[in-house]
Amino acid sequence: MKFVKTASQSPTSSWSSNSGGMVAAKLSILEQRRKQEEMLQKMIEEEEIRLLRKEMVPRAQLMPHFDRPFVPQRSRRPLTVPREPSFMSSKCFGCNSSSGFYNFQHTTQAMNPIK
Repeated sequence: MKFVKTASQSPTSSWSSNSGGMVAAKLSILEQRRKQEEMLQKMIEEEEIRLLRKEMVPRAQLMPHFDRPFVPQRSRRPLTVPREPSFMSSKCFGCNSSSGFYNFQHTTQAMNPIK
């Protein structure tokens, strides 16, 4: 936009009228740029959403080839030797439920008569 100064206007009035027109033109240009950026951003987001939705579609996997039968190989590790579970070998004697409230040996030792 080109602003041309006319001879009938005084310098101060032409500056104020031109500056008002320049400000309005600048604001309209900024508004157009903002709208273009918003449209571009919206298009980019829609494209990203479209690609994400395309990736999320479940696809069938290929069927494996069963041309040879599967024969598992024998393990080289030794067999596990079974052992008796040791529930009573706890290091903490008071931790077992059998040595809790119903163990009368501890209660008699704790209740010595006072002399």
